[in-house]
Amino acid sequence: MSPSSVIAQSHIDFLPVEQRLSCLPPLQHTFASWHTSGATEGVTHLELREAVLGAATLSGASLRLLYEIASLHIQALHALGQVSAWHTRPLHQRIASHAASHSAAQTQAVLPPGALVQKTVTVAMAGRLLLCTCVGDQELERKHLRAVAHELALPRRATRRCTINPSTCDPVEECGMLPGMASPFFSPLRKTRLAGVVLLPWPRRWEEKGREGAVSLSLWESLLLPLRCLRDSVRGYARHTYPYARLIELQGEENNGDE
Repeated sequence: MSPSSVIAQSHIDFLPVEQRLSCLPPLQHTFASWHTSGATEGVTHLELREAVLGAATLSGASLRLLYEIASLHIQALHALGQVSAWHTRPLHQRIASHAASHSAAQTQAVLPPGALVQKTVTVAMAGRLLLCTCVGDQELERKHLRAVAHELALPRRATRRCTINPSTCDPVEECGMLPGMASPFFSPLRKTRLAGVVLLPWPRRWEEKGREGAVSLSLWESLLLPLRCLRDSVRGYARHTYPYARLIELQGEENNGDE
């Protein structure tokens, strides 16, 4: 059975792919070697991983670029002062392995304490396809859609006619990711129909408390990035990967969010 035919089956039949994952070189080892050498090598391992897991993992190009960008922002935390070694630990120590998760809710349930899943949905608005991403249990609200319409110079009625996760957009075909791990970190080599990526806000106190955002690397692995770094990582990734799409950052209210 080819990797592509395995990926196409329901989540009940994912065990063969998970067994193949266990036979691959651990991603932690690749990240650790990059951390030691200062160069993102090990392309062969990542190509093998992509061939075996298909849409159940970020592409090799995505992993390399995400590593390069996120590492720079982690290193920048040292300049802030009074930041613990735990909060500035390198990326190979930030990979959380867990049971296969096929939705943001499932991923949140298996993450370590203090980690907030990155949740991403597609939105069709006035003929434009958008990718909207946030962390934790935040929801895409009408006020967010109105703000997006304003940024795109669209009439307010566009928000009443928009569709969240439209049936016309298959995340595998559009971004090369299974629905349970959709995120802005799709392959730099992939051309999409996206007109924009929307980054929803989160309370600043989440950053001050050291909360982390969990980016899906595969159905079984999440990368825990400080929220202080996640926004900058999305920005940097967007500039490199899809300059044709507009990055829209919405402003939030500081009294939103839990403690």
